[in-house]
Amino acid sequence: MSDLRAVYDILTDVYRQGAYASLALSRRVDSVRSRDFVTRFVYGVLDRDTELDHYIGAMVSRKPHGGTTILLKMGMYCILYMNSVPDYAAVNNTIELAKAVGKGASSGFLNGVLKAFCKKRPALPADKVARLSVTASVPLWIVRAYVKQYGWDKTQEFLTAKPEEREHMRVDVARISVADMCKKLDELGVDHSPDPDLGDALFVRNTPALKALYDGGLFTWQSKCSMLCCRAAAPASGEKALDMCAAPGGKAVYLSSLADGVSVTACDIYHHRLQLIQSYAARMHRNIDVRLMDATAPAKEMYGAYDVVLCDVPCSNLGVAAKKPDVYLSKDAASVASLAEVQYKILCSGARCVKEGGKVVYSTCTLLKEENGDIVKRFLKEHREFVSEGEKQYFPDGAGMDGFFVSVLRRKGL
Repeated sequence: MSDLRAVYDILTDVYRQGAYASLALSRRVDSVRSRDFVTRFVYGVLDRDTELDHYIGAMVSRKPHGGTTILLKMGMYCILYMNSVPDYAAVNNTIELAKAVGKGASSGFLNGVLKAFCKKRPALPADKVARLSVTASVPLWIVRAYVKQYGWDKTQEFLTAKPEEREHMRVDVARISVADMCKKLDELGVDHSPDPDLGDALFVRNTPALKALYDGGLFTWQSKCSMLCCRAAAPASGEKALDMCAAPGGKAVYLSSLADGVSVTACDIYHHRLQLIQSYAARMHRNIDVRLMDATAPAKEMYGAYDVVLCDVPCSNLGVAAKKPDVYLSKDAASVASLAEVQYKILCSGARCVKEGGKVVYSTCTLLKEENGDIVKRFLKEHREFVSEGEKQYFPDGAGMDGFFVSVLRRKGL
């Protein structure tokens, strides 16, 4: 029962206190017997949150408060997706957990709803967009936005793509060749395969056997989108690059390695996040100039000082929701509109810092045009001294790609 209690406590942190699932897990998971079980259960419930809300809404006239809803979601998730657990055991475990967490008064209610759920699942919505919202477990307002922007077929395609379970390993080719890294992986018995688009990246399943190689800075875990963003920036030998929103430091470090003599300044608004950048750079044996800065208000001495400026702006993170399903819990149309204003301010600030003839790269890990193409269109309309050198929207594809947008903007020279 201790593992189930941990799942309940972590989900309570996420649902009721707005905690990030990864941080809530790290705080509590060391005290449980089965770390993998707790992690899978927590992320499973969060991943299917919209679906579970649909079933609860269809079965009860009024959604129960707080902890009782969390218990219902845990029970329903177990019934739906934990095939090794019999339905009766899922119901009984939920009832016992309710008593253990002080929700014994809800036992009768939970027992009745879950037993009814075992016998018959509520019907899915008749409307195909609403039905996709439930089956893909994505909030309806987001599905509607995607269908409006990309059409039904494309939306259905990327919302039903299952994420690649392996991770991208970026090899530090300045210290070890990809071929030699593959030999080390073979010696450790770690399965690997090349990424077709990135010569310094491998698909690898993260295991404890890789810790020494990681700690030694021979590789780092970095998403394909993050690497492609840096490739779009592509600083040349001897150039100065600025990463406006750099924490935890992966992009800044990669920028510094793409050509000889690249000087990188990495900024963030919070002191503790600067420490993350410094630690990342030290592990990867890279010298990065780290500065405390509000990306919407850079110091005037930074104006026109950089050949390349990367604006990887704070965003809704909807493009990585398959890996971080808790992002859906805190997002709505109003929050996206608020983010868009911040994103535009950061892009304008980045534009002030680039030299004539230099380039600004604007990127997000989201799929909403309000945060992507619309920002760039507005910027180009109001900044005639810049021209577009291309933009691309990437979609989750189940083969290692997340939802991601990148735009390259060139400041005209003399």
